[in-house]
Amino acid sequence: MKNSNLNLKNITSKEKRNLVKNVFTEVSKNYDFMNDLMSFGLHRLWKIQFCNFIDFSSKKKILDLAAGSGDLTKIIYENFNNCDVTLIDSNKKMLDEAKKKLSKYKLDFIQSFAENLPFKKSTFDYVICAFGVRNFTDMDKALSESYRTLKSKGKFLCLEFSKPNNMPFKIAFKIYGKIIPKMGKVFANNENAYKYLIESIKSFPDQEKFSNILQKHKFKNIECYDILSGIASIHIGEK
Repeated sequence: MKNSNLNLKNITSKEKRNLVKNVFTEVSKNYDFMNDLMSFGLHRLWKIQFCNFIDFSSKKKILDLAAGSGDLTKIIYENFNNCDVTLIDSNKKMLDEAKKKLSKYKLDFIQSFAENLPFKKSTFDYVICAFGVRNFTDMDKALSESYRTLKSKGKFLCLEFSKPNNMPFKIAFKIYGKIIPKMGKVFANNENAYKYLIESIKSFPDQEKFSNILQKHKFKNIECYDILSGIASIHIGEK
């Protein structure tokens, strides 16, 4: 990745798509290790908490959007039998990592962009996404596609880094943002990729703005739950 001081708000869709592709291709082998290191393992607890918002009282058809290395699907299949999950990601290397992690399960792995989902309308009970929305080239189009592929009363669930609600956490996150690229350099030999990841977090809409974006895309009964005073948030929208 050439430009380590990139402002994501001032790049074209094509530039962002290429940038995201390069970043996740480069970090795919160390992705899980670095997530554990950067979050002190907390991301795993957050993902479990996130999956608990899914109602498994009857069999559900679920799309794991921007599935990455397959953490969400792994949690679901280890804890709930009453589901049918399809994983989709734009990056082949990340899907390869997911296939290794989930090799004992019979699953569909599809390489495709969130902005152009290869499914008929009203296919899924849930579209879920953890730490992926901020990497979409066109967030509006991706959310429209998520809405289209949901069944009536289906839900879109999103776990993303957000904006801290109090000063101590704001200060801590600012320091965190400076440390993470250095950790990427030491432990993954890739400082620039982790500079991108921090920039992508900074440029993502805050809790209220993202809730408004969901509303703009026709989602209703919108809910937002903060984690660690807003370091991350779980957003829920119903079709």
